[in-house]
Formats: sequence, C-alpha cells, structure tokens
Amino acid sequence: MTFLENHVLFPKRFGIMPYFWAFSLIALSSQPLFEKNNFDWILFLLLLIFLKLYRDGYEINRLLPLQIIGQLIITTYLVYEYSLGTLFIFTAWEIGSLPFKNKQFYRYTAIYLIFSILCIAGNILVNFKSYGIYGIIITSVFAIGSPFAARSLGNSYRRMYRLKQNNKRLETIIKQNERERISKDLHDNLGQSFSLITLKAELADKLIDKNAEQARQEIRDIAATSRDDLSLVRQIVSDLNQKSIAEAMIEEENNLRVVNIIQQSNNEKVSVIWPIKIQNVLAAIIKEASTNIIKYSKAHTATFDFDQDNDYYTLDISDDGVGYKKVRKDSFGLTGMSQRLSDINGVIDISSDHGTILKIKVKKVD
Repeated sequence: MTFLENHVLFPKRFGIMPYFWAFSLIALSSQPLFEKNNFDWILFLLLLIFLKLYRDGYEINRLLPLQIIGQLIITTYLVYEYSLGTLFIFTAWEIGSLPFKNKQFYRYTAIYLIFSILCIAGNILVNFKSYGIYGIIITSVFAIGSPFAARSLGNSYRRMYRLKQNNKRLETIIKQNERERISKDLHDNLGQSFSLITLKAELADKLIDKNAEQARQEIRDIAATSRDDLSLVRQIVSDLNQKSIAEAMIEEENNLRVVNIIQQSNNEKVSVIWPIKIQNVLAAIIKEASTNIIKYSKAHTATFDFDQDNDYYTLDISDDGVGYKKVRKDSFGLTGMSQRLSDINGVIDISSDHGTILKIKVKKVD
C-alpha cells in the first residue's frame, strides 16, 4: 500500500480530478496506439513516462522542474508525430492545481506557454487550412487560459478544504469548552455540597450517642442538601438537553439533503440572540416541520425565514411541495407545536396554497 501511495496513487487532497485526467489521457491515446498495423510501443512507452511525470508532478518537490519540462517535451514530440496537442492541457491543469506562490506559478506558467504556444503555432503553420481561424482562436484561448482557470479552481477547492477543517476545529473547541463548563459547574456546586454532606454525616455520627436531637437535625440537613443537589443535577441535565436554532438547522439540513431537498435559510443570524428557552422550543418545531416535509411534501426546497420586531419573534417555514386541500387542526403535528408554543406565549398558523407554510409568532416578554 505504501508503494501505491508513493508511486501510483495521486495525493488525496486533490480528490478525484487527477484520476479523471488520467482516464481521459488513456481514452485520448487509445486510438493512436492501434492505428498502425502493429501496436505502437514507442507511443505506449512515452505515454507511460508522461503519466509517471504527471503523477509525480502533483507534489511540490525538488524534481518538479524536470517533471514539468519532461511532460512538455514529450507532448511537443507527440503533437508533431501523433497530433496529441491536448496533452498540454494536462500539464496546464497540474500547474494550476499546485499550491504555488504567485512567483512560482508565473514561472512555471511561462515555461508552459513557451512550449505550448510555439508548438501550436508551428503546427498551425503546417496545417493552417485544417485549423481555420476559429480553430486557431479556440486553441489559443485554451492554451493560454488553462493554467489560470485551473489555479482559480484550485484556490476555491483549497479555501473550501480549509473552511471545512476550521469548522471541524471549531466544533472540537466548542465541545471542549462545553465539557469544561460542565466540569466547572459540577465542581463549584456539587463538590462543595458533597463536602458539606460528608462533614455533617461525620458530625451526626459523633453526636448520635451524646445529643440525639442535634444528630437528627444534622441528618435532616443532609437530606435537604441532597434534595437541593438532585434538583441541581436535573437542572444541569435540562440545560444540556436544550438545543439552539443553529444546531437544529444543521441537523435538519443533513436530514433534508438525504432525500434531495434543499434547505434555504433567510436572516437566520437574527435568531442567535433569542432567549435560549425560545430557541429550544423553535428548534423542536424546526425538527417536526422538517420531518413532515420529508415524509409528505414531495418538495424540492424547504425555506426558513427568521425575523423580529419590537413585539414578536417570527419564523416562517415553507416548502414548494404538493401541499394539501384541507387544513386540519391536528395536521402536521400542529397540536404538539401549539402546545409547545403556548408555553412561551407563541402561536402558529398553517396554510397551503403552493406547498405548505407555517407562520410562527412568539411574543416578546420584558
């Protein structure tokens, strides 16, 4: 496996694109290989060397100038002998895909352009009629533009990769911060309380023969402290079970994507500062609504619109599905949603015209 990774397989960070180009190279060269009566071993060996140089060129290393120039020399020969000018595009996209600094990129691009333009120009002069003016323009645009197009695409891919990595790091940091917060809550609250219970239990043990009434009082204090601790634990667990709107939106986006429904969100950032109790209830409604969209709507898109004014927090959930003909009070889990909303001074209205629309309003409390 190590041999394959070092000498055959492309670096993982480039995804499947290099394999696509390698497969295209095989497809392009298959016809010239068998055009003559006998198998063209010279072309076959040159293509193998080109493919090896191409594969190794996807890593920045001390031999990279030789690997790039080697590809260009082979391609130049193949252009005149086999009209395989499209191989220049392979090298162009490789140059654009590598994480070069600007100076390095322009240096390698200049080398590529010298080879490709001179080679294409010479080939055009020999076969001008077969190219035509439009063929010359298209060939020139592809030759000059390919490295820059590949660099733009490569930069976008690397930005997406870094963003994904940063999101994973932030997720880890958030989890660690949450663990530290829970640890601090347990230590500051329960730790002190358990120490008090231990002291009172030891005191009650000493007093039980000397002063039974005082010992019983200590035991009653222990029972009261234990009940307070149990309430505290339940509160901590309740806080842990609360879910923010952002968490619910992430979860439901993944669920909707499974059935090819696109989640759209408008003005979601406004909900970040909403009270956690309201977020917890709306998160449950987002989950219920998304479940129903998945089950019944046959929609392509689910849209979540967030807003607020001086009096209300609002959330509209709509889809572009089949809707339904008659609104029933128990439709789409409306009863459960209404009950949850009533606890936070909220109301819900459901309608169906083109798709289904849930309009939720929660009154602000000073």
